[in-house]
Amino acid sequence: MLERFFYFDLGNVLVKFDHGLAVSQVAELVGCSLEASQHALFDSGLQQAYETGLITSQQFADRVNSLLGSRSQESDVLEAFSAIFTPNDEIIGALEHVQSTGTRIGLLSNTCEAHWQWLQRQPWPMLHGWFDPLVLSYEVRSMKPTRAIYEHCEKACGCRGAGIFFTDDRADNLAAAKQMGWETYQYGTAAELVQHFDAWRLG
Repeated sequence: MLERFFYFDLGNVLVKFDHGLAVSQVAELVGCSLEASQHALFDSGLQQAYETGLITSQQFADRVNSLLGSRSQESDVLEAFSAIFTPNDEIIGALEHVQSTGTRIGLLSNTCEAHWQWLQRQPWPMLHGWFDPLVLSYEVRSMKPTRAIYEHCEKACGCRGAGIFFTDDRADNLAAAKQMGWETYQYGTAAELVQHFDAWRLG
């Protein structure tokens, strides 16, 4: 019997997020325009470098301050950048269902150290006690949809190809997973996710 494994994405699956909040909160912190904040955080490529693990949290905050002419504390910059999430409460039922089938569960996320640490401080039940392994882009220095992070996931969970089910909110991330032979579902609702999972598991 084929061993099966389930990887969940983080953003817009387990939790919802709004990058616009990061832009506005950083702009308010340092006293700059929304346009300047948007450029510094995202358009400059800084976020991607941070999520790929190419720079540290301190380097990220220092670079934000440099780009925006600010002297804000590192902790304040990281908090303004990270307090953008809300829990997706409906996903709990899906997690419980997958776990009840004996299927092992892991997490595969493009994220940065500040976001991950901020989330770990929240008491939200969908974030704690479910996932092994945790494949976080900033730790493995590779981001979806590059092939390397999916290869890392296979090694980490001990399953390959058709033995892995993956849900993510982005079509490009899922397309790359399909090229690895994974079963995928573009997240819409927890109920639909369970239906797709069961069809795969029992098929």
